[in-house]
Amino acid sequence: EYERVIRPLGDGLLTAPAPGSGWPALRDALAHMVWAYIRWLADPAGTTDEPVERIESWDELEAYRHRVLGHAREHLESLGDKELLTPREMNVDSKMLRYSPADIFVHAMLHERQHHGDLNTLMYQLQMDTPIVEYRFSLPERRT
Repeated sequence: EYERVIRPLGDGLLTAPAPGSGWPALRDALAHMVWAYIRWLADPAGTTDEPVERIESWDELEAYRHRVLGHAREHLESLGDKELLTPREMNVDSKMLRYSPADIFVHAMLHERQHHGDLNTLMYQLQMDTPIVEYRFSLPERRT
């Protein structure tokens, strides 16, 4: 939904400074949201320290997201139901913790969702209208 509203305004808005938002620009928040899938899902044995890619255009962001989420999808599809739900040791910032792959995937999805507030703040700082991204509005209308 954010892309539908922001992308038509061009790459310049994606990289425009947004003072007071906590993020240098929209691209930084969006790239960080994608990067979380690398951090948590690139290596089943632990989190990674791979840096966030620097994004300069919507095409670069789309390619980054496609590549990262494709890798995450392949990893999850390679797991059977039992493997998906079985906790295993994982090195999280030098601490050995036990999580199931399903827990980690949900964590990455919720991490992305939690940053929607950051995107709304950035859009406000850039004097843009924010889209409605509440889950209910993505459901088909159900009248009784």
